[in-house]
Amino acid sequence: MNKIQRKFLVSADIERWLKTQEHSTEKTELFYSRSDKDTECYYRQSFPDTYTKVVIDKEGKETPSPVTEEAYLSERKNAIGKKLLKEIYTVTLNEETFTVFKYLKKLEGMYILVASFNDDKAMRDSEVLQTLQTFVLKEIDKDGKYSDRSLALYVKPMEYNLDKLYENIDAYEAANLFFWQVPGRLYVRDGVALVLYRNLRLLHHYKVNFQQKHSSATLHRLRVLLRRTATLLETFSSLFTPNVQRFCTNLLLRYHEETKLLRYLYFLEDLCAAQESAKLSLYSELKSLTFQEERDVTQMLLAKPFTQLIQILTRELYEQQYQQFQPLKKEVKKAVKKQLKRFETLLEKTKEGYDEALLEEIFTAMESLQTLIEDFFHVIGEKETQLIVDELNILLKPLREYRNCKERAVLLNEIKAKSENKTLNIDPLLCEHEAALKDRIEHAMKLLRSSKFYV
Repeated sequence: MNKIQRKFLVSADIERWLKTQEHSTEKTELFYSRSDKDTECYYRQSFPDTYTKVVIDKEGKETPSPVTEEAYLSERKNAIGKKLLKEIYTVTLNEETFTVFKYLKKLEGMYILVASFNDDKAMRDSEVLQTLQTFVLKEIDKDGKYSDRSLALYVKPMEYNLDKLYENIDAYEAANLFFWQVPGRLYVRDGVALVLYRNLRLLHHYKVNFQQKHSSATLHRLRVLLRRTATLLETFSSLFTPNVQRFCTNLLLRYHEETKLLRYLYFLEDLCAAQESAKLSLYSELKSLTFQEERDVTQMLLAKPFTQLIQILTRELYEQQYQQFQPLKKEVKKAVKKQLKRFETLLEKTKEGYDEALLEEIFTAMESLQTLIEDFFHVIGEKETQLIVDELNILLKPLREYRNCKERAVLLNEIKAKSENKTLNIDPLLCEHEAALKDRIEHAMKLLRSSKFYV
């Protein structure tokens, strides 16, 4: 038995070589079926009438057993994934064996060569292997997407250089990275990892910018990225190490919450400066609070946990445990549909009335959906996502403004209660159109309950 094997993806031109060689030919069909937790199971037909069941244990050991045609056809009806149909050509030269797998139907055009040798020396000295290099596209010994299981359960293998895509992100100036777009023809793990890498670069960029020059615009972009990255980790949680995913999601959401006060203080400061009826004492109070909060937020960004967060997620980018070769577009659309379903379910609840808690649930669902769409709009389809965003904004805009009004009132009342100036007048900064916003929210929910969302 040959001890050394090398596996190659080869071009269709390998058939020219096969025509010059004596070879045996076999045709097989293979499919996977559902099995116990610790085992895998597939069935194979060697044409015309040999049927085999193969069970693979958790150590990878295969145990074949013959089955009847009736049993094979019965299991075939419930196959999971694709049925692999292939022609197998075997050439034996001296003590070297060369097997060419020609795939048919859904994998038509794909050829795999397996070269087998007695030892390393025979492999190194093989003249036949040297001759066949003309047809080799790439070596795939350790490439999981070319295993029979992956070929059956996932999409036809895609070819791209992931390192080059990371380099493409690095080529962007950090401030312009919002314009970078993840390619659609990728596996989901690679596509999500690229978006995460983009977010990490931007988080570092805006963190440094905020430390150097406190700015409300920089803080806003930093908070958007914290929310976006948390949504990414939550939506595609199965792609990441569970403990890392939970820890980093919680930390990102905590930082998003802890920077909210400063965001409101910036807004109130600007509003106070623009309001003629606002007193200088209120502006002075806000200015003092803003200075203190800027210092606290800067310390938070410089603290060890934030640095560790970036380091942990950067290491996670290159974690290779995930071996489900699903296409990015399919999985993103599935995630969007799931989020839309949740949103529609919450909307349906509002028929019987709603309270602040339900409004908060709806807002959170819409915000998560919006951030997901913004990261992958060009993968889902620009036209489809624009229609969804336009519909969502009917409710999202007044609901966001309504929440801002409520939170602004809470903050201003806290400032007044804690202030040494007992005559501090906060009325000029309170929201004056809360009732109108409630009417707009009610009307928007009626409209959206009759809408249908498609991706």
